[in-house]
Amino acid sequence: MKAKMKTALMVLGMLSGCLLTACSVDDADSYDAHNGYISADYPFGAVYDGEWTVDKVVMDTARLEVTNVLKLRLPEQYLGISCFERESASSLVHTFEYYGQPSVIRFKDQGYTDYASFNSLSSTEKNYDGTLLFTQASFVVAVDGVDHRVDVLSNEPGNAVYRNDNGQWTIGFTVTAYNVTNLETHEEQVRAPHKPIPLYYSTKNRIR
Repeated sequence: MKAKMKTALMVLGMLSGCLLTACSVDDADSYDAHNGYISADYPFGAVYDGEWTVDKVVMDTARLEVTNVLKLRLPEQYLGISCFERESASSLVHTFEYYGQPSVIRFKDQGYTDYASFNSLSSTEKNYDGTLLFTQASFVVAVDGVDHRVDVLSNEPGNAVYRNDNGQWTIGFTVTAYNVTNLETHEEQVRAPHKPIPLYYSTKNRIR
């Protein structure tokens, strides 16, 4: 229990700033939706409206569905601009079509207090040229008519916090790289943003 409480306090410290300010196309690599759910008391099957923010600036809105997994659409266009910056800056004209499909994110119980329940995102780990990175979520975008899966990578697992006092969720992770897979040729390429992106999602109201 002491270890759980220590983990909970560490996660609360990482996300407290956001909390206080209220701040895919299916394929073989889809997340397993049957593992890693939390045991804390939270509204199973609840649906929320919320916002994606970077440095407290709203980048997108999205709907969150909470079951034994978190179903949430990423801020695809914002991340896509960061990921495909080279194509966008090219003299050639490229087209980008975003599908708007929710990503399925697994999560695990890391501890709780009277104030909140703390969870880590059950990220897939993979070694990229000697660096261990975690796949937090993914989305699919058609680039010039060809589908590409973009796995959003971090150098550490993300976190999800459920607030017992107001019944709201906050999800946070830092984007340090992208793994882009051409779904026709299966060619993979790792790309990095200019600097790490601190990405947060906060629910604003429960709609179901």
